[in-house]
Amino acid sequence: MNRRNTRAFAFGVLTSVCIIGIFYFNIGDKKIPEMNIDHAKNFLEEKGYVVLSKDKYDQMEKTLSNQTNKAEKEQSPLPDPPKSEESTAAYQLEIVSGMVSRDIAEILAKEKVIDDANRFEVYLEENGYSKKIQLGSFNLTAKMSYKDIAKIITKS
Repeated sequence: MNRRNTRAFAFGVLTSVCIIGIFYFNIGDKKIPEMNIDHAKNFLEEKGYVVLSKDKYDQMEKTLSNQTNKAEKEQSPLPDPPKSEESTAAYQLEIVSGMVSRDIAEILAKEKVIDDANRFEVYLEENGYSKKIQLGSFNLTAKMSYKDIAKIITKS
C-alpha cells in the first residue's frame, strides 16, 4: 500500500466513526420512563400476574404448610409389604469361564437378587469391578447391596 491508499483508508475509518457517534449521541437521548413500585405493580397486574407483599406471601405459605401437614397426618401410612422368603433366600451364583459382567447381571436380575441388570452392570463398569470378576461359586442374597455383591464376586 502506498501513502495515498493509507490516507483514504484512514479517512474512511474517521468518517464511519463520526457517523456512528452522531447517531449514538443524538438518537440515544430518548429517556426511559422511571419505574416506581406503583407503576411496576400496575404493569404486572395488566400482564395477569398477582402481586403480594412479603408479609402476605409468608402468611399464605404458613397456611399452606399447615394444611399440608394436617393432610399428611390424616392419611395413615401404608405398611411395607412383607418380603417373600425367596427374596431373602440365598442364591448360589456360578461364574464360569467366558462370562462377562452383562451375563452375571442378567442372571442375578432373573433370580431377583438385584432389581435392575443394567444398573448393576453400569455399577460394575464405573467402579472397576467388571475386570476383576473371579471364577467360582458365590452365595448371594437379595438383601445385599451392589457393592457387597461386587466385592464377593471379585473377592476384594
